[in-house]
Amino acid sequence: MKGFFNTRYLLLALAVALTTVHFQLIWRTGHQGQFLEASIVCWAAAWFMIWRRRQELNFKSTPIASAIGLACIAWILLRSLTVNEYDSFMRFLPLMSGISVALLASGFTLNCYWRELLTLGLMAIPTTTILSQFDISPLTAEFSGSLLWYAGFRVIQEGVLLHLPTGSVEVYPGCSGLQLIWQHLSLGILFVLVFPIGWMRSLIVLIAAVLIAFVVNSIRVALMAVLVAQNNRDAFDYWHLGTGSLIFSLISVSLFGLLCYVLLEQVDRAEEEEEVQA
Repeated sequence: MKGFFNTRYLLLALAVALTTVHFQLIWRTGHQGQFLEASIVCWAAAWFMIWRRRQELNFKSTPIASAIGLACIAWILLRSLTVNEYDSFMRFLPLMSGISVALLASGFTLNCYWRELLTLGLMAIPTTTILSQFDISPLTAEFSGSLLWYAGFRVIQEGVLLHLPTGSVEVYPGCSGLQLIWQHLSLGILFVLVFPIGWMRSLIVLIAAVLIAFVVNSIRVALMAVLVAQNNRDAFDYWHLGTGSLIFSLISVSLFGLLCYVLLEQVDRAEEEEEVQA
């Protein structure tokens, strides 16, 4: 029985089943959107990390660890049957699933799966609740006002208000860029987990994630302030809520992706030089 639970195929089947259960709950409760996107990215990252080092894993569990893992899986499946609308259980399901499978695979030596478990644990963070406790609108307004001032516009910034001679715009919390910053920071965390590039480069990635998102969003706010001053309502709606807002997000993600690519190239080049010297 112990050998049966340690087979790679059974563990793979259980992991696939638990992943499917999570996405089925998201679909059943109609909780698509950003949570679905985050779930896809996190699950994909965790699966990729496991697959990449599948030959290095030590599949040797203990009866107690296996029993606990099976009990957790049974509870997850039973609890999933009662979920018909959004439930906080959905956020913790991936992490609990990862811990359960890890217990079946390698017993209580969960430290060898810390990257994968941390990746799945990102989905347990109540993003909306946490972000609602912060408001960087004044900071965004101040930076956007500075951009307009250096660009030659006569602008006065008062709190979250940007006053131009022919119009004013207010920076609401939803336009402060905090959501975009969190998305970039989450991608940065996933990147340094999936691709170990050293602590210095990892720190650069995380700091750059915040700065790129903040600066790009501030440029967007400055642009909307100019459009309000010009009384160009159609263009304002386009860059505020229309396709234009997605264009700025695409620009921000592209810049961040380019930085990550450059850092990966540096790591690969350094490794090749070390191999040649050896």
